[in-house]
Amino acid sequence: MHEHDGTNQQEHHDSGQSGYAIYEELLHSQKITTQDVLDHLTGPVVSIIVHVILITLLATLLTGTSMQSKSEISVEVTEVDIKELQKPPEPPQPPEEMVEEEIEIKVETPTVNNAPVDGPVAETVGVADAPTDVKMPDLLSVKPNSSALKMPGLMAARGGAGRKAALKKYNTSGSDTERSVNKGLKWLVDHQNEDGSWGTGQQGAMTGLAVLCFLAHGETPSSPEYGQTVLRGIKRLIGFTDTIAGDPGLINSAGNGYGHAIVAYALSEAYALTRIPQVENAMNKIITTIVKGQNSLGSYNYGFNNKPSEEAGGGPRSDLSVAGWNYQALKAAFAAGAKVDGLEAAIEKGIKAIQEVHGAKAGFTYGVAGSAAAGPITMSSVGTLCLQLFGAGKLSAAQKGLALIESIKIKGAEGTELTMDWKNITDGLGTPLYGWYYFTQAVFQGHSGSGPEWKKWNASFTKTLTKEQETDGHWETPSVKYADKKLDPKTGKMVYSGLETISATPGGDNMDMKVYSTALCILMLEVYYRYLPTYKVEGGHADTGESQKKDDDLGIKIE
Repeated sequence: MHEHDGTNQQEHHDSGQSGYAIYEELLHSQKITTQDVLDHLTGPVVSIIVHVILITLLATLLTGTSMQSKSEISVEVTEVDIKELQKPPEPPQPPEEMVEEEIEIKVETPTVNNAPVDGPVAETVGVADAPTDVKMPDLLSVKPNSSALKMPGLMAARGGAGRKAALKKYNTSGSDTERSVNKGLKWLVDHQNEDGSWGTGQQGAMTGLAVLCFLAHGETPSSPEYGQTVLRGIKRLIGFTDTIAGDPGLINSAGNGYGHAIVAYALSEAYALTRIPQVENAMNKIITTIVKGQNSLGSYNYGFNNKPSEEAGGGPRSDLSVAGWNYQALKAAFAAGAKVDGLEAAIEKGIKAIQEVHGAKAGFTYGVAGSAAAGPITMSSVGTLCLQLFGAGKLSAAQKGLALIESIKIKGAEGTELTMDWKNITDGLGTPLYGWYYFTQAVFQGHSGSGPEWKKWNASFTKTLTKEQETDGHWETPSVKYADKKLDPKTGKMVYSGLETISATPGGDNMDMKVYSTALCILMLEVYYRYLPTYKVEGGHADTGESQKKDDDLGIKIE
């Protein structure tokens, strides 16, 4: 039994060794050696290398350049302190569009001694005076100031945004009026005299009219394009006031009172837009003479001559033509906040005089009412506009005047009301540009820049003025351009029939006439933004006084 067991054990041992050997052989057969890897990878690796070489050669052939080795890049990381940035300031607010401001002020018209008298009515407008040189400093500069100029309520549409909005709202004619305005302004720049004035004879009136054109466009001494021109013009206007002396206190180059009033008008607007102290002083000085120069009836005469007149039946002579410029000056001074004793009373007396001294059954007369059944269209336009500017446009006299001027036809031709024609002048317009200057503003103010009457006139006058402008930017008068004329063999000058003139010695080729006609045409084309039609100036209480003066006084000085 034991022997059998031993034999079995030996067999079992041999069998175990044999199984282990088989297991070891199996493992060995499954083991992957380095040689195996090399044997299997040699083919693919060689294939890849060959393909890379081929691709590289192909790329080199296509680009013409050998592949460049990669540049070595060094990166350095450092810690930086992060500082909190200050919040940037808020951007400025965009400019406001045109602000239409209404100020309602009542006027109590005083009782004045107003006995109408008979007398002849003048039919022409004439201005004459000899020029006088005035010394002015050579230095033309404005003391720097960072404050922004403010447009007063009456003139709030003159700034860039306001002007654009006003043109869009009130000029529906389609005419490019601003192009004509800028051409005209550039012509005035080119024809300004070295001392800052304009013209050769009536320099007071011409300088005032030219400066009014720039101011109406919102131009001030700080304007980029026209600033120096405006500054020189304002300085010359101040210089005119330095010549005021004696009684009645007219400036040199007063032009029978026209030039005096127009200088006052321009200075008042200049102060309203600039708040320059020297301008304020000059304005107050010359406006004082206008207040004192008003006659007892509330009107004006040539050169403030208020002595008893045979023409006025023993009373002071009253002339609505020269009065119109004085009334515009009073209005502008009041709107600028002028502090002149008697200014408000002068405005109230003016309202009464326009109605009662110059008022006729249908319109306004040149002299004393009663001497004509109805006033000519020119004087009716003057009276109507002045009442409107004084805030009395709703009075019966103003309404009748407006209706009259809108009904006048060209030589009686039907359908020609509210039409501007330089070759066929409207009846009653002996001085067409002068009349149209007032007429355009009166229709605009009377209808607040809207309605069929304004649209018809606007379409006509804008088309005509842009057409009649000369290529260099100036305008001639209709009489110079189209009236009958002939050469005077004695003087060698052209003689015109029915010439519109602003001097005692007519001459269509002189510089005064060119400045005069150009300025009036520019002012007509600026009607949309010159004075807001909704603004009311009544009785001398508009919000332009001391309450605003501290804010408006910018510290700007003329040096």
